[in-house]
Parts: sequence; C-alpha cells; structure tokens
Amino acid sequence: MQSERTVSRRGALGALAGSVVAIGCGGSSQSEAKNGSGGAAGGGSGGASSGGASSGGTSSGGAASGGAASGGTGGNVASCKLTPTPGCKITDDNILGPYYKADAPFRADITDGKPGTLLRVSGTVYGCDCVTPLADAEVDIWQADDAGAYDNTGYVLRGRMKTDAQGRYELTTILPGLYLNGSTYRPRHIHYKVSHPEGTSLTTQLYFQGDPWIASDAFVKDSLIMPLVESIGPSGAKEYSVTFDVVLA
Repeated sequence: MQSERTVSRRGALGALAGSVVAIGCGGSSQSEAKNGSGGAAGGGSGGASSGGASSGGTSSGGAASGGAASGGTGGNVASCKLTPTPGCKITDDNILGPYYKADAPFRADITDGKPGTLLRVSGTVYGCDCVTPLADAEVDIWQADDAGAYDNTGYVLRGRMKTDAQGRYELTTILPGLYLNGSTYRPRHIHYKVSHPEGTSLTTQLYFQGDPWIASDAFVKDSLIMPLVESIGPSGAKEYSVTFDVVLA
C-alpha cells in the first residue's frame, strides 16, 4: 500500500494553509505551504453541512484556498461580499496529498470495474452566501482503490464533472480503502478540487462518519466528516450513499 508522510498532529495542522487567494466573502489573503509529500494544502470545506454530520444547511469551515482564484466580477461573489448570509461559513480546506493528477477525464462513473463496495456521492456547490447554487463549477475527484492503492499511471478512480444548472453533481465510485501512513492507517477519504470562474479554487477531502482511524489522523477536520447511508442494491449487495456539499469563497 502507498502512504503519505507521517507527521505529528501539531506539524500537520501547521501545514494545512495551502496557496490561497480568496475573492469576496472576507477579502483576499495569500500564504503558501506544502505537505511532506509535495502536495499543497487547499482551502474550504464540507459544503452546506454542519459539524460533518449533516448533508444540508450551512458548512463549518475556515478560509478558502486550493490554488489561485479566477477573477470574477459582480455576480455571486460580489453579492456575497456586500451582503453575506448570517451564519454562512466557507467549506474547510484539506491537504492535496501526493497523488493528484491533472486532466482527469470528464465522467460521473469512475469505478472502471474495480472491485469494492459501491458508493454514490452527490452534493451541491454553493456560492459564499451558502444559498446560491453555482452552475458549471468543476469538481475534480480522486481516491484510493479497495486495497488502498492509487492509480498513478492512468485515471482509474479519478474523474471530473461540471455541476448542473442547480449546482448539483453526482458520482458513482467505490468506498476507498485504507493505507498505512507510518504506524497507523489514514481513514477512508476522497480528494476534491472544486473551482468556479467567479470564485476560488478549493482543495479538500471527504471523510466518513464512524471510521475508527479518524481519531488518530492529523489531517481530518470535523466539518469534512459525513454520514454514510447503507442500502441494498438491485443485485442484493450492500452499497452506500453520501452527500457532500461545498461552499466556495
């Protein structure tokens, strides 16, 4: 299995401020850091969800980031800056990790026949008012397979999609596996890069409620932990669904 560099909790939290340019909803700030494997930390968090256990409402989170923002004049960004929604929070960022690969194909099913437990992921990308859905936002996703390995030669379990007119996206994948990070396993997670022409680019991760390795992981943020809903599919096999909304700055 592949692993990310082991770091202390204090060191990891200090490395979570990736390259940031935030536009609207709090002005702009810029800082730079990289994780031990060469991955830049991103910005923003678990969408219109609170405390990581809800699939709707308002996200908890901090500054947005995950790379350079594209300008955006007027529209949602400008209105958010002028009249922010009370209680609205931008989605938390999380580390990029060492296995990001650009130019993944546009597709909503990234399984490529890989074995594992079916997982359906859906959500909405909102502007920084936590209300306005962002159409044509790009959602770039990658993850480990059932055995905890990433495909670094092709694009298995990697894909991009655009949100629809209501800001929604849907993804068919498998539950990601565990892999060692030093002496402990990283909890199951899915990597996200989300961007929109009128907002910033966000790098974050989706984690799953009930994962026993969350407590020992230095990178997890509570707002990014979402509940898995178990069901039985048409074939009689167990499958899961999860909702992960994103609020961009």
